[in-house]
Amino acid sequence: MHIIKAPLRISLFGGGTDLPEYYEENGSTIISMAIDKYMYLTHNPRPTGGYRLTYSKVEELHSLTNAKHTIISQSALDYGDPEPCTLSIVSDVPKGTGLGSSSALAVCAYKLFQRDRDGHESEMAHAAYQIERQVSNCGAQDHLPATFGGFNVYTIGRDGRATARPVPGHLVEMVNKYGLLLYTRNSRPADKILETWKKPKSTFSLHSIHRMARDEMRVWFGTGADIYVLASSLNATWHAKREIGGVTNPELDTQYDIAIDAGALGGKLLGAGGGGCWFFLVMPESRQRVIDATGLVEIPFQVDPRGVREMRF
Repeated sequence: MHIIKAPLRISLFGGGTDLPEYYEENGSTIISMAIDKYMYLTHNPRPTGGYRLTYSKVEELHSLTNAKHTIISQSALDYGDPEPCTLSIVSDVPKGTGLGSSSALAVCAYKLFQRDRDGHESEMAHAAYQIERQVSNCGAQDHLPATFGGFNVYTIGRDGRATARPVPGHLVEMVNKYGLLLYTRNSRPADKILETWKKPKSTFSLHSIHRMARDEMRVWFGTGADIYVLASSLNATWHAKREIGGVTNPELDTQYDIAIDAGALGGKLLGAGGGGCWFFLVMPESRQRVIDATGLVEIPFQVDPRGVREMRF
């Protein structure tokens, strides 16, 4: 038996610019972190033959290429069936939370189906992205924290391939100390909402988001940033993001306002929008007040310095 696990992520800046419709013309800058919440893919040999795939459903199969779970079936189509086995998919969080769970699964699947190949993180992330984009509307960013781990600035070229640059250590400490992750209790299919990001009227907002990500990178690697600078930048990118159709609604806007009124310094909705999770920066003395005022569920987290990994038993 072995378990492959890949970390989920919190994306702070640049989201939306990782869609091919944008980066193929403009490139992309993404600032995000891997967190200690995971997607797991468990593999057990099956000497009796065939395949058993378990997630929210159970599938008995002669080939994984016939699986209804599209990431697994596409992985098998691209790389071939492994030896007969039982595969189990488990996540620390519900799907549709904006934490990149489907992309983390694609990274796990690539590592399983190509288990004899130890490619560079950038190659692995790009290959996992190619798997997922064949079956759903997704961007190129979420596979990166799942493979690289840590807290990085990613530069995505027009070919969709990325390089990573770790942020200064004091920023990791800052996020670990002041970061607050709240689940709205509303999950949503990200690929549907991302369709609105492709419309021409969204291009201006995406240019603004891209510019803010680049500006933020210069601040962090130049004069540095404190908690108030980071919070202000998060608020600015959220206000740019909310201009894109389908990202927010009156309930989400109210949640944001309540959190700020209760003491949150700044924040943004994660993922494509429409629900999922909020990320806020909050002073320790205001933390519980923000949680109580919003009535939302906290997901405790820390930055995970490691990317996808495999454990054998």
